[in-house]
Amino acid sequence: MRKIFRQIFMIFLRSGISIVILFFLFKWIGFKKISGVIYGARFGYLFISILTFIAAYILCFFRWCLLVKSVGIKAPLSRLASSYLGGIFFNLFLPSTVGGDIVRIADLRNHIRKTKEIAATVLVDRLVGFCALGLIVLVSIIIGREYIRGLDVLIPIAILFFLLFSVVAVLFTKNIFAKIKIFIPTKKLKSWAENLHEEIFYFRKRPKVLLRTLLISLLSQLTLIFGFYFIFLALRLNPDIIYFFIFVPLINVVATIPVSIGGLGLRDTGSVFFFTKIGIAKDVAAAASLLSFLFIVLIGIISGIIYGIALYNRWLQRH
Repeated sequence: MRKIFRQIFMIFLRSGISIVILFFLFKWIGFKKISGVIYGARFGYLFISILTFIAAYILCFFRWCLLVKSVGIKAPLSRLASSYLGGIFFNLFLPSTVGGDIVRIADLRNHIRKTKEIAATVLVDRLVGFCALGLIVLVSIIIGREYIRGLDVLIPIAILFFLLFSVVAVLFTKNIFAKIKIFIPTKKLKSWAENLHEEIFYFRKRPKVLLRTLLISLLSQLTLIFGFYFIFLALRLNPDIIYFFIFVPLINVVATIPVSIGGLGLRDTGSVFFFTKIGIAKDVAAAASLLSFLFIVLIGIISGIIYGIALYNRWLQRH
């Protein structure tokens, strides 16, 4: 019971953080300015943008399916799809993408009692996505290095690569993991972490699988970048697209920090921070970010409806 209350408290806390961030953002920029920009958006470009968001989710789903298949988990495509859609839906309420991943693991575990294997596929799936983000930023910096000015942009990029290399080193090397695991407090948790690490380390022996998932990740991340670019076109702006290849991955990383609900507030602040560096007005940057979140909400609601239907069908089958 205490655990449930703690989880509810954390949800309210993160919701409060999102609300507070948005409150100060609206107060700083002006709610009427932001809503006016959104009101004047061109529908055609918005429609294209939401299609690209949907395409990115579909690509990510097939990336996860590839990982699930590679560890020998046999599950119907429909069951994998319902678990994935459930994760998308609960991302709207739980902290960033972390909450949705937990739901995805728990839901599929009810069908196949292989918790560690499922958790390994979800973690590798998320890690490969971050690696794709890092590669896109790296290539974009090399191509458009003359566009990068100031430590306020370079420092987040440096932090991104430091965290990425650190996580990869811990998960895919036994020596570094052995040094890290001594800080795990309990024997039970340490044993669970060791087993999970073994499952993740298994992918090191499957370079072809990792390469394929990385290529799918690159395609999905590029799709999201163009989706964000179309939002700016809808808002009657046409900035150099190279900025989107640099800024959008960084904004997405900021949004995954598990202190808010669905990245709300963090994503918008990040958008304003980066895009104002290239002369875009604060209200336009905030409006673009809020529109992208609106698309995420719409996709999440549709996913939740489909997931609810799937749960109802499972209940009927059991009775």
